[in-house]
Amino acid sequence: MREGTLKDYDIESLAGVMKSSPATVVLFGAGSLSKLTLYALKALGIRVDYFYDNDEKKQKKFYCGVRVLSPKELSELSPDARVFICNNYISSALSTLEQMNFADLYASATLLENTDFSAMGLERATEADPDFDHNPLEVRRIIKLHRSSLIADNTNRNILDVKYIDVVVTERCSMKCKDCANLMQYYVDPKDSDLDLLLGSIDTLMKCIDRVCEFRVLGGEPFVNRQLYKVINKLVSYDSADSVVVYTNATIIPKDENLSCLKHAKVKLDITNYANVNESKKHDGLIAILESNSIAYVTHLATFWTDSGTIKYRGKTESELVHMFENCCVGDVLSLLNGKLYRCPFSANAHNLNAIPFESEDIIDLPEESMDMSALKTKMMGMQGRKGKKGYLAACAYCGGRDYSTPYVPAGVQTDKPIPIESYK
Repeated sequence: MREGTLKDYDIESLAGVMKSSPATVVLFGAGSLSKLTLYALKALGIRVDYFYDNDEKKQKKFYCGVRVLSPKELSELSPDARVFICNNYISSALSTLEQMNFADLYASATLLENTDFSAMGLERATEADPDFDHNPLEVRRIIKLHRSSLIADNTNRNILDVKYIDVVVTERCSMKCKDCANLMQYYVDPKDSDLDLLLGSIDTLMKCIDRVCEFRVLGGEPFVNRQLYKVINKLVSYDSADSVVVYTNATIIPKDENLSCLKHAKVKLDITNYANVNESKKHDGLIAILESNSIAYVTHLATFWTDSGTIKYRGKTESELVHMFENCCVGDVLSLLNGKLYRCPFSANAHNLNAIPFESEDIIDLPEESMDMSALKTKMMGMQGRKGKKGYLAACAYCGGRDYSTPYVPAGVQTDKPIPIESYK
């Protein structure tokens, strides 16, 4: 983040300035963050005039009662407009806005951190926000991740601040979804992650990382691994780790140590409910167990996914691959799998399956790198940047993409047997 570009503010002075010298107010992004920002500004008596979003399907329509501008319409506004960045790709947003000569730019984090959302209600997710409802835990998580994005995007400091790290504890899953974006449907002989290798790799990572906002523990289905509790207990032990989120499909109810480890204050369950395909049959029982043990959780009904679960060479041009990578919704996720750190979950599992050509620039082998922590930190900071040497990953050539232009498919459709892997180009 370039110093001086985003304006510092406190809530009182912001409200005073915006009311005393009115100007057009635009929220850059039309999703969960912008919905929260809209609510926060309304609470201050400040009118929002427009949203802006890169997604062509949203442009020239209304979101939360406010019109969504196209790029051309945004560029035609007065440069005096006040713009709040309401997504987590700060540098990309700043670049777009500065090219259009906007200078009155704000991040939403301070505003959101000082707003009481308790009166917002508990509305369910909508088609526009399929992964968001107004659950207080989810609201706090969204705000924290936005703040983390601001810190991580500040390239002027030699600080490795990571938003997400996927910690893959198993390749096994209790479901076999044919469109799983983490590619579990391709595993013929799935295994749990080697515990010693996993814990050692986490230790190596944390010697280099100054802060991680969220460890995301997943598989497969994490609760098929009976030693899951050892991983969670390890993750919560780091002072530099803010939270641990366990992703589950509600088909297995944890017990004994795998249940007790979830009571830690840093831990939360993120539950996907597949009731629409007659899976997640233990969902209600799981919720009852969690509530009786005061374990934090959020739950979402699965309806549709992006069509991102097929490994297939796409024949895309260099510019198409760069665009896809820059707009990927998991472009800020690091994935730890079998002692190796990858730039995204698709790349991690596709390499692990030997389904795509090996690309050393896209992988950090932690056992091999563990001797020189300074060099490893530098390498990780390079990996965390959204642009590699080519501007995309080798895996991008075999991925359908995970951005606003990717088609949707029904969530949770099952396959009877593993899907064969096509020979890569």
